[in-house]
Amino acid sequence: MRGIAAFSVFLCHYFYTCFVIAEGWGSGGSNYRFLKLPIIRLFYSGPPMVCIFFVISGYALCLKPLKLIHSASLPSSNSSSSSTSVRTNEHNHNYSKLLETLSSLVFRRGLRLFLPPAISTFLIVLLLRLGAYEWNRDFASDENFLRNVQEIHYERFDSATEQFVDWGYAVLNFVHLWDWDEFAGSTGIDVHLWTIPVEFRASMVLFLTILGTARLTRRVRRGVVLGWCGFAFLWERWEMCLFWMGLLLADGDVVREMETRGEKEGRVPGGFPAERSGGGGVLPVVKPVLARTGDVMLQQQRHRQRRHPQPHQQETTAEGRDMSSDMSIVGSEDKASHCLSHSHSSKHLPTFTRHRSGSEPLLSTALSISHPLYESTRSPSPQPPSETTASLPSPALLLLISLYLLSQPDINSHLTPGWITLTSLIPHWWTEHYRFYQSMGAVLFVSSVSRYPSSANSSSYGSGPGSATISPVSAAIFSSILNPKTLFESSIAQYLGKISYAIYLVHGPVLHTLGYTVMKFTWTQVTGTETDGQYVTGFVLASLVVVPLVVWVADVFWRGVDEPVVRLARRVEERVVVVGGL
Repeated sequence: MRGIAAFSVFLCHYFYTCFVIAEGWGSGGSNYRFLKLPIIRLFYSGPPMVCIFFVISGYALCLKPLKLIHSASLPSSNSSSSSTSVRTNEHNHNYSKLLETLSSLVFRRGLRLFLPPAISTFLIVLLLRLGAYEWNRDFASDENFLRNVQEIHYERFDSATEQFVDWGYAVLNFVHLWDWDEFAGSTGIDVHLWTIPVEFRASMVLFLTILGTARLTRRVRRGVVLGWCGFAFLWERWEMCLFWMGLLLADGDVVREMETRGEKEGRVPGGFPAERSGGGGVLPVVKPVLARTGDVMLQQQRHRQRRHPQPHQQETTAEGRDMSSDMSIVGSEDKASHCLSHSHSSKHLPTFTRHRSGSEPLLSTALSISHPLYESTRSPSPQPPSETTASLPSPALLLLISLYLLSQPDINSHLTPGWITLTSLIPHWWTEHYRFYQSMGAVLFVSSVSRYPSSANSSSYGSGPGSATISPVSAAIFSSILNPKTLFESSIAQYLGKISYAIYLVHGPVLHTLGYTVMKFTWTQVTGTETDGQYVTGFVLASLVVVPLVVWVADVFWRGVDEPVVRLARRVEERVVVVGGL
């Protein structure tokens, strides 16, 4: 998800130099082009993608700390043999690990966020001194070519010393901790990097939030965080609302995972005795997978065991797989869950798949619904859907609403059909009107997408108690068209996720050097700009070179700078941290 969002931000900064893309379809009685329609416009819209960035960052940064918090609140799985002192030691150990994790996140966050931009802007200064920016200085301000936005094409000073001193001051200002104003800390060397200081400031508040609410019950924690979201809303701090909402979404996922583990290990249903009435999380709904032939054989084996019981025999499938574990968790590995925000892909939004093997009636119900061979032997009464499933709207409906809200035009939404009434409802103190519904849409988007099954298990979507069986043909159609995870779990999206931070950092200098050179060549030597058709054709031809060029340079930067910075931050921490200091 982050990779595709970063790619859309690049397209936004590429397109808006030549075309008016910020206004909505039909705005002011014009702008009736197909690409400006709601949802269609999202593939080149930058501001909604920034909102998605912040929700994902809040989610990913909180996932591992929240796992440790909830582990500390779980009762012992073997209460009959565990003393109070042992349970206390276990809880203290989890809280100690929590402090260690938070300390590591805070220590490495600055290096992770600020060192790559410092290197990328230093490379821009080198390009300036080598004259690469001078190739296109006239082109960068020529309205005949760049007809909408002319970005700052950074100046070349008379001396190299003056140039590098200016870069040093820019980096110091970029590490901006003291001002929450709009675009605070941004630099003219690369105007696209303004979100990085925002990420850092919001991350620090998020870590403080985790620490301050670590010992609260889940209900109180959620209430406190929601209260802070409301307070931030009153102050138009939309970025903090998004980070905190990412925390709440992650909290819901962690609780669901812990509750399922508790049921498997024989704990009280719900896993959290003091919080059972709080319900499940707000993200993925647990769905039973379609039964396999091996499951029918397992059922027959159990029938034989009831007639000829054998003590202490381990239950296995026909293939010999251990059935004692009833939960497979996709994309929630610890080492992935606490990676820093700009290298996350959609796998950080875990999907849970329940293999019902803990009790005979549950397995029988799943088989009777999903496997025709078993339906002829047993037809139990249908089970009602779970409380969580029944109380949540359809993920498809949420997805559609979120995409529409994300499509709020950046400019003149009050003049855009479909947005006039919605814009009138925005509180008067909100100065950045376009952030209002885009922020809501980002939260709903992450939540709705994560409630879909993994694309590998899409055939099981909708199967299980209280759901109709999906035919193989319908499942294939759902998997390839209707399931958004098919897109986000594709190899292309996964690759873009790896290089997402690099795309964000290098697309500016690539556009201002090689990109402008290619665009100038196509317009002056190939198509011309006399008519709109010639202008658009020249832009499309240039894109065939510029877009792959940006991806290639981002790949080089990712391998040569971004990944080494992550390893460097880890090594520095290992060298300076006192072992057993917490």
